[in-house]
Amino acid sequence: MQCILEISLKKVKSNWEKINKYSNFKASAVVKANAYGFGLEEIAISLNQSGCNFFYVAQIEEGIKLRNRLKSDKIKIGVLEGMIHHPEEYKKNDLIPVINNINQLNNFINYKKLFPQIRSILHLDTGMNRLGLDSNELDFMLENISYISSVNFEFILTHFSNSNNKDDNFNYVQYEKILKLNSYFKNSKISLSNTGGILLDKKFILDQTRPGIGIYGYDANGKNITLAKKNLNFPAKLKVPILQIRFCKKGDKVSYGRTETLNRDSTLATIGIGYADGILRMLKKNISLMIYGKSCRIIGSITMDSLIVDITDVDKNLKVGSFLELINEELLIQWNKSELGISMYELFTLISNRVIRKYV
Repeated sequence: MQCILEISLKKVKSNWEKINKYSNFKASAVVKANAYGFGLEEIAISLNQSGCNFFYVAQIEEGIKLRNRLKSDKIKIGVLEGMIHHPEEYKKNDLIPVINNINQLNNFINYKKLFPQIRSILHLDTGMNRLGLDSNELDFMLENISYISSVNFEFILTHFSNSNNKDDNFNYVQYEKILKLNSYFKNSKISLSNTGGILLDKKFILDQTRPGIGIYGYDANGKNITLAKKNLNFPAKLKVPILQIRFCKKGDKVSYGRTETLNRDSTLATIGIGYADGILRMLKKNISLMIYGKSCRIIGSITMDSLIVDITDVDKNLKVGSFLELINEELLIQWNKSELGISMYELFTLISNRVIRKYV
């Protein structure tokens, strides 16, 4: 039996709409990595119904897949990895490459002379040292600003390096730097804030925000997001099937390596989810299943396809084939208090394609 990730599109849309309103109606949506594990096409189509017309993906393959479903020329799709493919690929699929270095910029300018309608976003690195024109490239570009003065970029983009930490003053250093750099591009708008930046300071909103993880109600630190005194909602439930129930005696050993010894007579349920589905072994010490109000701990190892849970204290009649909830909003709050050891980004994107996505 396969696990089910049940996703409320109504809650996803409501979350984005609240973020968009808080962003002065300037929010795009970052839907890379299969929309953070929730389903690229379904999430993007749903958000488009709520008024989102600008999406970001990481790779050109994601962009092509999304463009095949969202064909309107009013919908813009930015590709964050950079213009690493031939410019014709972006033109053919109506995608907007994010220019990440001086070579890509030169290629784009030369191609634009042949096809003036092609668009781009210019990524200027303001201190993250990951993607974007670095300090040497920025100096060269500014010394030769007339070379690119004819190019009207969709946005001048940069990325906060530590927006999850409200006490890091470097966020404000990056803000001031992108404002100064943008003064050289008279007709361009600025795209600065991810989810963390949106929550940091309203002045960071500028001309476009790029919420990603926030669309699902939580920030990168695992905190439920509150905007204008209204909580966003986690839109999903991970439902896992009971494969077998057995009764074991005190002293019996459980799972691979017989690593755990039962300290009482126990009722154990084998649950059909494992690390091949995205529940890593390292999560065992910090997660449990909440079954009819009882916290049920994992016994033994999390294996590839299953894990074992002690259901001795559950006073309901559980049956093989019934489903339990491993992830929901209540459990996310509980897990956050126990410190998962991984970020919300990792938790969501780890859920593998073997888990069925069901939209309600």
